[in-house]
Parts: sequence; structure tokens; C-alpha cells
Amino acid sequence: MTAERLMLIGGVSAFLLTVYWVRSRRLRERYAIGWLTLATALLLCGVFPNAIMRVAEAAHLSYASAVLFAALTAIYCFAFLVTVSLTRQYRQSTRLLQELALLKHRLSELENPQAADVHEDPKTTERA
Repeated sequence: MTAERLMLIGGVSAFLLTVYWVRSRRLRERYAIGWLTLATALLLCGVFPNAIMRVAEAAHLSYASAVLFAALTAIYCFAFLVTVSLTRQYRQSTRLLQELALLKHRLSELENPQAADVHEDPKTTERA
């Protein structure tokens, strides 16, 4: 099996798998766009292998090195985007947890005003 045929099979498989996961709600559309782009690029590399060869010749690389470089670049970019998204979700989750804790505290103060008096600073109650 040639590398071109393997890229063609991989591209079709990745495309179909991504569409299936989006339809079954296992993959968000936000990430599906990246995966579909990657699958399309893989599919195009399988259909037009001469494009990779021309890029490899222009960059003075061997064919295998060019394919490896393209694959690692795609993996790096996608992993970076996922990391940024996870960081954003972590910060949003932390903010929401803090807001929830504040709301629970306010609710407990409203439900039990005597408990709020117990939590006051002892220095301020001594002066009164």
C-alpha cells in the first residue's frame, strides 16, 4: 500500500468518523470544524500527492520529511487550539464556582440572620 492510498483512506475515514460523532452528539461542532479541515487536507494529500512532492522539493526536504512535518504541524495546531479552549473553560468554571459560593453564602445569611451575627468580627461587637 502506498502512502498516497493510506492518506486517502485515512482522510475518508476521518471525515466519516467526524460526521458520525457530530451527528451522535459526541463531538461539538466547534471541534468538528478542525477535524474536518484536517480530514480534508489528508484527503487532498491522498488525491494530489504531487502537491506534497512540489512542497518538499521547494523546501529542500525529502518526501517523507515533508509529510512528517505537515502532520506534526497539524497536530501541534490542533492541540494548541484544544488547550486554549480547555483553559478558557477552566477559568469560566472557576468563576462560576466562586459565584455559586457567594450566592450560597448570601442565601444562608438571608435564611438565618442569627448565624450571620455569629460570623461577625468579635472586635466590632466588643465596642458596641
